[in-house]
Amino acid sequence: MRVTFTLSDEQYAANDRAGILVGLPLSAQIESGPLVMGQDAGIGWFERATPGRTLLRQVSLERHAFSGRLTQVETWDSPEGTLGQALLDCGLPLRLDLFDPAEMPNRTSTPFGLKAGDWLVGVVSLQGLLALDAGDLLWQPSEGTIVDVQRLCLAPLDPNFGTLRWLHGLSAAAFTPDLVFVTLDVRTWT
Repeated sequence: MRVTFTLSDEQYAANDRAGILVGLPLSAQIESGPLVMGQDAGIGWFERATPGRTLLRQVSLERHAFSGRLTQVETWDSPEGTLGQALLDCGLPLRLDLFDPAEMPNRTSTPFGLKAGDWLVGVVSLQGLLALDAGDLLWQPSEGTIVDVQRLCLAPLDPNFGTLRWLHGLSAAAFTPDLVFVTLDVRTWT
């Protein structure tokens, strides 16, 4: 299975700005970023579904449609309110970040009432995390081989502004404000 995700400059720096080269192995936590419940054309979203197949399909550069079963749900209280993370088996372990404003301030359950075993479908723009953060509850990286690296130039004075370029790898320099997309050929997750 191949999965394409954005790689932030901060995550690249946390990985010592090394190891992003076509053909090299990579371990990355694939993450959805914050999701809303119910269809939303502009951002990542999910809905409950009847049990079916575990699927992850690319629909654009970094956007993917998913169908899968929650294997784990964890919550914690933070200054921003009750937050949650869940792992979804959709052919690989996809981490979902959950925040349910309707549950604030008196949380009685996990965000959106989700629990292990629930089936979800939705659409997400994937992010790749290369380094563990102290605030991460769930961490189950996917292992694979880098098969593609692309960089979208967003420097306004660069004559290549708005151009997506294929690269053999990333240099040691910072790449902000550019966006980098990494495609990983993931080993099957069981």
